[in-house]
Amino acid sequence: MVKRILDAIEKALKVICTVFMAVIVAILFYAVVMRYIFHQPPGWSIELSRYMFLWMVMFSVIVVTREQSHIQITFILDHLPDRAKFVWLNILRILMIGFCLIMIHQGLAIYPIVSEASSPALGISMGWLYLSVPVGGTLMGIYILESIVASVIDRFKVVPSKE
Repeated sequence: MVKRILDAIEKALKVICTVFMAVIVAILFYAVVMRYIFHQPPGWSIELSRYMFLWMVMFSVIVVTREQSHIQITFILDHLPDRAKFVWLNILRILMIGFCLIMIHQGLAIYPIVSEASSPALGISMGWLYLSVPVGGTLMGIYILESIVASVIDRFKVVPSKE
């Protein structure tokens, strides 16, 4: 049940990232045409594409965390015995959860301050921009916790003997 929910969230994030990328490209294309052909650049285009880009990056980081496809150098890890590899990876994951907790705490701490300000061109609350930090930290932390639980279950599952 939990895995299906996490899978659905991951799929939704992938769709959102794809849509955001397409919209960003369309907005920037429109801005370039308006600037260089009609000499009337829209003031909102850069601001909106920047905000969408920030959320897209945060959502992408969440997806990459779930897929465990961050760039990593594994030449030392590949030579460790299974037990040491298990311990090392889970220590790193716990440290990553600590970082996520810092993101959540600091993001929520700054939110009330920045939410009072409005963006210059669009007039929306800057809180929406900064909310990406605690949201990203929360979802990354959940997916990292999922990978810890999966590695513990995988490590200690009993393999049935062939008798």
